[in-house]
Amino acid sequence: MPPSIEETLGRIDDVLRQNRKIEWTYIVLTIALFACGIACIIFALVTGNYAWSTPSAVTTGFLYWPLKEIKSIRRNNIALATAPVLIATLPPLESAKEIQILLHTLYEEEK
Repeated sequence: MPPSIEETLGRIDDVLRQNRKIEWTYIVLTIALFACGIACIIFALVTGNYAWSTPSAVTTGFLYWPLKEIKSIRRNNIALATAPVLIATLPPLESAKEIQILLHTLYEEEK
């Protein structure tokens, strides 16, 4: 027996909530990483020991990954948020096709 529309929408809402938590974790950690880099630059300028600017360059390089993940999570959230509209407004056959395309897109992004 296939899940009802309410169960499907509930699952989508659960995934969106989990994604929101993960997204905020990435945002907080990205801010902390950025703050560490800025602190190292300021420390290097204040003390005149410019070797302290090296950690800043390293932390800046590490900012790419969390920002990429935040972008991916937001893209997935938008796709998942449109799913209820597809389910509710399209005829069943078209809805099924669009959901398959959506799931395929989300799956391909994860690779």
